Amino acid sequence: MKNWFRDICVVVLATCASVAMAQSQQQDTVFFYTSWEQIIYQEPEAVVIDPYIEAVTPYEIYFFTPDEKVNASIEENYLAATLGDSVWLVNSACLKEQFKGDAKHLNGFVPVFFNDKVAYIVSNGSPSVKDILFGTDDSYYNGEVNFYYIDFVNRKVLKVTPAVLSSLLEDYHDLQMRYEGMKDFKKRPIIEDFFFKYIDRASQDVMHPYILDLVETHDMPIN
Repeated sequence: MKNWFRDICVVVLATCASVAMAQSQQQDTVFFYTSWEQIIYQEPEAVVIDPYIEAVTPYEIYFFTPDEKVNASIEENYLAATLGDSVWLVNSACLKEQFKGDAKHLNGFVPVFFNDKVAYIVSNGSPSVKDILFGTDDSYYNGEVNFYYIDFVNRKVLKVTPAVLSSLLEDYHDLQMRYEGMKDFKKRPIIEDFFFKYIDRASQDVMHPYILDLVETHDMPIN
């Protein structure tokens, strides 16, 4: 079966990359959202016309306007934003307030992919030894990315590692056995492939809880 989540991911990241290569180019309209309910139902709380968009990378984006109060609200209160018709970004500052775990590794607004049952984030891949020693990060340019799963049950953002992926796949024993039986199960392409298999399976699983049910249960407001 064709993996529609993977196809959407490629298209959206390509759009984000075009923003990064033209940081000074203004967008016509950016919609902002303050809750997961607004995100799921695509009902924005506010709209900003022609903000300045600073794309440090396609995975770290900031929005600015001439109004400092609006800027503060964007940084602190808006959970997500949309660029155009398909690019969804989630505010890492809000994630850090709502979730524990690996949200602390994210900055700015980052690409998020979701449906009514699952959500995950895409960010820069891990830096190499060269990046650490010389202060550069070429992971964006060589196409490496990390996936972060939003665990609404335990209120955690989890970087998808072999251990995390094995834990996620516990609900689908056949996938877990196939993944753990792979010779190269720690390699990035294998992790990515089985993570998308998990996303597809969970999305179609009638027993998998809906995001909004979990949000309501845990009462996660934006300050």
